[in-house]
Amino acid sequence: MLAARRALSADERAAYSSTITEQLLSHQALTEAKTIFAYAATEDEVQTETLLSRLIGMGKRVAIPWITGKRMMEAALVPSMDALETGAYGILTVREERREILPPEEFDCVIVPGVAFGMDGTRLGMGGGYYDAFLPKAARAVKVAAAFQCQITEDIPKLPYDCGVDWIVTEQGVFKAST
Repeated sequence: MLAARRALSADERAAYSSTITEQLLSHQALTEAKTIFAYAATEDEVQTETLLSRLIGMGKRVAIPWITGKRMMEAALVPSMDALETGAYGILTVREERREILPPEEFDCVIVPGVAFGMDGTRLGMGGGYYDAFLPKAARAVKVAAAFQCQITEDIPKLPYDCGVDWIVTEQGVFKAST
């Protein structure tokens, strides 16, 4: 699945990310949400910089991950796009002097990255366990996967501690998880 995602050209990633962003912005989970936890994308993931900017412009409270240790991440509020800087692995992060942590219980919606997703909402991440540890703390939030269609598959093994998603948004459509 990683190979399929990485095989997309930069132009395909940009075009698909734009379509996915528009679908996310019109999704009820985001339109109704006041506080959203999203992610800052790596080069080959669904790009989120435009999404973050537009959500902030809409007056939403938006946070992104701040990695604090092994399997540990917190939600750093993004007060504005100029509060971001390039951090580890080239991923955007909130500048230390601007960092404010939001509790996971405050989120109405979480936009979830991943390597692969099943139509039943199962999720395969990068193996660090960050989202599997974080998502249960954001229990009331609607979980929405942002993924390229090539990341959708039939069979994803599920372990007891794996956390899934409620919706999957790709460049080909918006799908309710069939759990």
